[in-house]
Amino acid sequence: MTKHTVMTILGVAVVVVALGGFPSWARTSLLVIGGITISVLSYLSSVVYCSNCKKLIEDAEQALPEVTPNNEVAPRPKIQ
Repeated sequence: MTKHTVMTILGVAVVVVALGGFPSWARTSLLVIGGITISVLSYLSSVVYCSNCKKLIEDAEQALPEVTPNNEVAPRPKIQ
């Protein structure tokens, strides 16, 4: 199950808890737990989205030509 699916299910659960006939203490507890869980999952899906970003940055740096102080393009070593 993906993080987005869990967030959607928790969102529906929050609506059910908010509109359901739960006692006040249970409703408050469930809403706080659901809200914190949704917040943590949304943060994790935006931060841990790119697990190989370092490799992508290195590949991009190798693809771009390096400019010397005389505005000449220096040759790059070939990637094997």
